Amino acid sequence: MVRLDVWLDVACVFKTRSEAKRACNGGKVRVNGDGGKPHRELKIGDRLEVTRGRGLRRQLIVASVDDSHVPKSMARAMYEDVTPPPTPE
Repeated sequence: MVRLDVWLDVACVFKTRSEAKRACNGGKVRVNGDGGKPHRELKIGDRLEVTRGRGLRRQLIVASVDDSHVPKSMARAMYEDVTPPPTPE
């Protein structure tokens, strides 16, 4: 298991761990429908909802947990992006 803020940084969802921690504390990250505090432990299969600028929301399913940095190409394999496509509006 790995901390939520560390995983968000390692998986390249956020550029830095401090940015991930601020997003978690600001209510921008939810884990399985609950608030995602930075110290929360993640496990494979957890579903994340990450809100970014301009209200863009990404839905991710954790595919692997690791707390050490990996190349970006490998980092994207740490989750499955199940965000629905945007509406034509």
